Amino acid sequence: MSIVEKLNNINEYLESSKKVMGKSVINVEKIKEMLNEVQENLPRELEQSEVIISQKESILIDASDEAEKLTAETSQHCENLINEAQSRAEEMVSQNEIVATAEKKAEEILSQTEKTKEDTMEAVEHNKNEIMSRASAMQEESENYSSQRRKDADQYAKEVLFSLEERLSLSLAQIRKGLETMESVNQTSEEKVS
Repeated sequence: MSIVEKLNNINEYLESSKKVMGKSVINVEKIKEMLNEVQENLPRELEQSEVIISQKESILIDASDEAEKLTAETSQHCENLINEAQSRAEEMVSQNEIVATAEKKAEEILSQTEKTKEDTMEAVEHNKNEIMSRASAMQEESENYSSQRRKDADQYAKEVLFSLEERLSLSLAQIRKGLETMESVNQTSEEKVS
């Protein structure tokens, strides 16, 4: 039986004691006996309490040590994470700078390419216009030359045809004259015969 239970028994005994003229009548010997039992058990209970207190203090020390260790580990881990985050941030900033430089260079190249394209297109357009102008002039010159040659050919053909017509006219005139002469000769012959 524990000390607390024994003390409770004493308390119950005192409360249940008989009252005579408003005063409790108790057996002093019984109370002494009960108190002796408490005293006998007291050192053993105290020892157990001291052991429990000692264990509690040891547990608290262990817990405190473990907490300090965890705190140190957590602090170191957090510091490592912070350092790693800073390093990654610096790396990302560096990569962003590289990307920004690359984008700027790409924009410059695109701008230069666009300008080169425009210049080339202008040169091509100019050359095309010049070629078209030359071709148009050559075509006009060719047409003029052809027209002149055609006129010359027509003129020559006319002259040849006029010359041929004159010859034919002379030939026809001679043929008619010959026919007339022959007719005249025939008529004369016929008249002589008749």
